Amino acid sequence: MKQLTGRAYLGLLAVAATLAPSLANAALSIAITNLPAFGAWGNLGGVVANADSASQRVAIFIYVGGGWYSKPSCAQPLTTIQPDGSWTANITPVPSDINATIIAALLVSSNYNQACVQGASGLPATVSQTALASAYATRFNPVARQFTFCDYAWWVKTSVGKVGPGPNYFSDSTSNVWVDASDRLHLRLTHRNSQWQCAEVISARSFGYGQYRFTVSAPVNSLDPNIVLGLFTWSNDTAYNAREIDVELTRWNNSLDPNDAQFAVQPAAAGQLQRFPVPAGVTNSTYTFVWQPGRVDFQALRGDFTLVPAATNLLRSWTCQLGVPPAGGENLRFNLWLNKGNPPANGQEAEVLISRFEFVPLGTPQPAQMQSLNWVAGGAQISLLGQTDRRYQICTSSNLLDWVPFDRVLATNDWFQVVDPEPQAVDLRFYRAITDP
Repeated sequence: MKQLTGRAYLGLLAVAATLAPSLANAALSIAITNLPAFGAWGNLGGVVANADSASQRVAIFIYVGGGWYSKPSCAQPLTTIQPDGSWTANITPVPSDINATIIAALLVSSNYNQACVQGASGLPATVSQTALASAYATRFNPVARQFTFCDYAWWVKTSVGKVGPGPNYFSDSTSNVWVDASDRLHLRLTHRNSQWQCAEVISARSFGYGQYRFTVSAPVNSLDPNIVLGLFTWSNDTAYNAREIDVELTRWNNSLDPNDAQFAVQPAAAGQLQRFPVPAGVTNSTYTFVWQPGRVDFQALRGDFTLVPAATNLLRSWTCQLGVPPAGGENLRFNLWLNKGNPPANGQEAEVLISRFEFVPLGTPQPAQMQSLNWVAGGAQISLLGQTDRRYQICTSSNLLDWVPFDRVLATNDWFQVVDPEPQAVDLRFYRAITDP
């Protein structure tokens, strides 16, 4: 590592910012702060904000073995909130509970009187709609295949028999799902052991409201008519139609359909579905949707994402305000599958690449603030205060005029660090962080 012979100064970020609302005007909220690991016994813990511990409680549910259950028990369906806003409850009173994959904590009124949930495939709508606020957590069996793509964690779906969608066989083989050296996700439909095997990956976290951006490096127009590429949100809580918001690239078994793509908010009824064509020759296209309360704004672009695309690159834009679900515990999924389980019409295996995925939270970003600069074994370590789920370009300069980017980072927490591995031997060195749009 080259040694810095002079002084280093922290640069400042100049971006527009919005003031945080005062606590007096803040909404009710609930968060899970202590989550037992998959396969472990233990208590679930969390905190509420702006809640009244005297008139409100926490209703907890776990999803295990294909069904939802009230916890700690039907005899004790509500958990008390302490004066400091904390709460804790036993979510593993039964041995099988340690294998729960989804946990839901709902802030409810103390006069909550919904029936105990015992094995329902989805949380009853009356339960979900009763919540004043909600928090969901997802746990995965550590034996499931997992990987990282675009700085997010994912796991791979697999099945022994045929399951939905389709129904189809799903494989977690590296022949069906892999990430290459350029951080591009490959989804491949293969024919192995006399079976057509499909691919699906699931995000390890729930993103909620915000903008979802997907770049597909594949000739959508020439996909086999029986193949479906899905980019969508999905919840195992079946309330609100599983919170399914879709970008789907397919002709639904109809080779004569001029439309090969669609946006949908399920159920895909009138006013909740928009089909459109991706022209022949387009081998790189980007699809986005902005999900906010009561509204989803979709867009399809030729080429990579741009904040203000040229009119010639805008393939379709559409807004849906019907049946829009509230956010709550859904995960993001990408899949490549066969409609109705029918084999490809051309009898050929198929592959698509998702070259980029990004999630951007709603609202104007808060400015990043440089906190400190330290020398570590790896180089110059810069500590910043920013906003979770925002991406930042980190740049350096020796004169405050000429800036060179050396890293682009995703903030996984509001406080984060980056390292400049090769600081140049100059008297002055400045750093700045620029928030990506």
